[in-house]
Amino acid sequence: MSSQAKVIMTPTEYFISMDILSSIHAAVGILGIITNTVNIKTFLIMGASTDGVTLTLMSLAISDLCVCISTLGLCIGTFLLSQEVKWLSRGKIPSFLLVVDPAFVAVFFATVFQLFTVTTILITIYLAVTRCLCVIRPLQFRNVITVRKTLVVVAAFSLFALANRLPILSLTGVTMAFDPRINATRPVITMHPHRETIKDIVWAGVDMTICIGAQVILSVCVGIMLRGLKSAAEFRTSASSAGNAGSDEQKSKEKLGTKDARIIKQLVLVCCIVIICNTPKLMTYLGTAIQPEFDLTGQYRMFYQSMCALFSVFDTINSSVNMFVYYVYNSKFKRVVDNFGIAEKN
Repeated sequence: MSSQAKVIMTPTEYFISMDILSSIHAAVGILGIITNTVNIKTFLIMGASTDGVTLTLMSLAISDLCVCISTLGLCIGTFLLSQEVKWLSRGKIPSFLLVVDPAFVAVFFATVFQLFTVTTILITIYLAVTRCLCVIRPLQFRNVITVRKTLVVVAAFSLFALANRLPILSLTGVTMAFDPRINATRPVITMHPHRETIKDIVWAGVDMTICIGAQVILSVCVGIMLRGLKSAAEFRTSASSAGNAGSDEQKSKEKLGTKDARIIKQLVLVCCIVIICNTPKLMTYLGTAIQPEFDLTGQYRMFYQSMCALFSVFDTINSSVNMFVYYVYNSKFKRVVDNFGIAEKN
């Protein structure tokens, strides 16, 4: 069996893949910090304090920003962890590793990273479902997203994600211990005996459920919104062929339909990005469910850790690219961003 495990991924391949993925991950994280800072500033200017939809988008940007910041911490910990193996093989490590354990840094920021990726997915689902309600029953649900509802919903999502990660964080610590490899006392990560059990419960009850649920719900929402786009296009075509006589009211409805269509296109793209970026995580989770040895401590742990690093990169991509969608499909967002440079010069 060990030979079979080596065929899947050798230690050399593992370290090379982790170094490459960490570099890509860090670069995407830096991009995400920049784009989400722009998003937050723009949504504040657009009136996030008075408009529920804008506030929801800003909340999503804040969660995405936290994902990207924790990405850098995770990448630093992962990089130092891989380098530590090389340093220890020489019997000496840099002095700063005598006061910090890379494994703890990586595990801590990985948990924080997961906390905010869950929050990001939940907020995206909230946006998609409410927009679908507007498509299906526009009169009843046109103003369903209010500032107050958004604050309550986002707070609930954040508390839910925090409640699921706090037990894992609380069962992880650092203690000073003697390391015979370097003949010195240094901080070493400690994990409570029940930590992995709690983590498995959270994985099966929360992570797996949200991962699969997000794929299903967002796919359905995308289908409904695309159907709404098609219906709106057909309505505008028929209204245009019937001529402009009749009314300024018809022109007003057509203009409103065009605005709503751009909003729906924007959200459809955001949902599609989530669906695509969520797929590697879903495949990894399903692999663990099918093959118990495909986990953090099992026979295929190196391949599993590489897959976790890969889907973490996709999670960060999901949290980094929304600005480009907003810029293309949200004319007000584009106008505010374009005016940044002018305002700074003035």
